[in-house]
Amino acid sequence: MDTGPIDWPLFGKQVGLGLVLGFAIGYAAKKALQIAFIALGLLVLTLIVLQSYGFISIHWNQVESVYNRAIPPEGIDSVVRGWIDSIAAIIPGAGGFTIGFFWGLKKG
Repeated sequence: MDTGPIDWPLFGKQVGLGLVLGFAIGYAAKKALQIAFIALGLLVLTLIVLQSYGFISIHWNQVESVYNRAIPPEGIDSVVRGWIDSIAAIIPGAGGFTIGFFWGLKKG
């Protein structure tokens, strides 16, 4: 099936849009994850200190079972790849988006 000549300006706009959106989302995602991990680390540290002084009791086996139910066996990487696949499927220039996303993660 011949669709005729490629409309290069339109193609460039689609790839460029995907690249810019991918970079913005990747950059923001990395910054948000950094903040979330710092907050989570401080929370865990606070809980461990409170447990060591006897103020609270943490049931670590329960924490581990909740974690195992929340994160698939393949790890968090499979969750992120699923998000990327679903976003890239609806944005023109999915290739540009994917490149921009990973570029944003690297620069963030």
